[in-house]
Amino acid sequence: MRVARELIVGDPWRLGGYRLAGRLGTGAPGVVYEGYGQGGERVAVTVLHGRPGGEAPAAEAAAARRVASSCTASVLDADLDGPRPYIVSRYVEGPSLRRAGRVFGGDDLHGLAAAVATALTALHDAGVVHRDLTPDNVILGGDGPRVIGFGMTPGRVTSLTATGLRARVPSYTAPEVFTGGAAGTPADVFAWGGIVLYAATGEDPFAAGSLGAVMHRILSLDPDLGPLPRLLRPLAAAALAKDPRARPAARDLLIALLPGCAPDPGTAAPPRAGTDPGTAAPRAGTDLGTAALLRAGAEMAAGIRTACDDPGLGALAESAYAALGPADRERAPAVFLRLVAIAPDGQPVAREARVPAGSERVLRGFAGLVAHRGKEARLVHQALPYAWPRLGAWIEADRARLVARERFARLLPPLPVALVVLALLALLAAGVIVAGRIV
Repeated sequence: MRVARELIVGDPWRLGGYRLAGRLGTGAPGVVYEGYGQGGERVAVTVLHGRPGGEAPAAEAAAARRVASSCTASVLDADLDGPRPYIVSRYVEGPSLRRAGRVFGGDDLHGLAAAVATALTALHDAGVVHRDLTPDNVILGGDGPRVIGFGMTPGRVTSLTATGLRARVPSYTAPEVFTGGAAGTPADVFAWGGIVLYAATGEDPFAAGSLGAVMHRILSLDPDLGPLPRLLRPLAAAALAKDPRARPAARDLLIALLPGCAPDPGTAAPPRAGTDPGTAAPRAGTDLGTAALLRAGAEMAAGIRTACDDPGLGALAESAYAALGPADRERAPAVFLRLVAIAPDGQPVAREARVPAGSERVLRGFAGLVAHRGKEARLVHQALPYAWPRLGAWIEADRARLVARERFARLLPPLPVALVVLALLALLAAGVIVAGRIV
């Protein structure tokens, strides 16, 4: 089944060179959409809340593009200067950790913990802090878990009225953020500990009936780590320390989780108070640099496979086309080319139009992609000409005729007015002649 929901009133359908096909969700940064680039590539487009502006957001977006792709969704593009600032990242097919409804244990839990630690190591090494890490931002992709949604949340969240704090899941918010501190790399590590516990239990740590009760638990109580295996228990305990200076760096967590690098479970990784995550030294007995650590972590994560039925628009359309009979496949191009126009900038856009007679089976075959009422039909998604290569090829092959059709259509509205003016002039001229004869 598809993950994205249809666009609603007020949603954009185009941003820069990207067409938006549906809503994937909302979070602290903004609204996340499924989108398609001009080459048909499937992407995730996050339209940010508000207008960031200034040098800091631009610098952070640039840093996000430098993040290694190990267990992360790569940032591909960004525009923070337009009326609707947005960031484009790789689309990861799969459910979020929360939506998967799955409890992890054994090697899978170990691999998930390593995957998130790998992603945080890559982020922190590039100078990026996630600041909104929750089970909703961990996607169980076909090639292993990946962290999404980074590089888009405001750099400091210092009060309970801040937009970022209201939007995020408070069970994963570090204590220092509740007391007015910055959400830095230690806050990401705190969230890592909460995510590992969530994966093992299916329940948010520190969960309570109100924000005040959640704050009290985070600030004053330690969660029950009993469900975690022996190796992960001390690592999670260190990550969930109340004092951010007592938490290990993400790099230390990853080293402790890698085969051959982990210390004895009874002597877990010591806290790395104030250590810069990009320069933290590996443990005794290891000489792994950051690149090697990320490769090793990604290899561990790749062992976790998650089945997902999340085809893109192009795959859905091609499947519907293949299911048509030969005669209806021949008829399909004429149907779809009626539903596409060429905009003044040369890009294809969807339009509502009357379809040829005998198109009923084609329309039924593309239910969900084409909406029709009587003889009128329209594409449900403006992104379909980008997402479906076959339709793109039909458009390019018939572009000259489509352009001519649009030019002629633009002339039609003035024609009735011109005819009325000509008729009035003709009557006036006739009246003058009659008057002249009378005179």
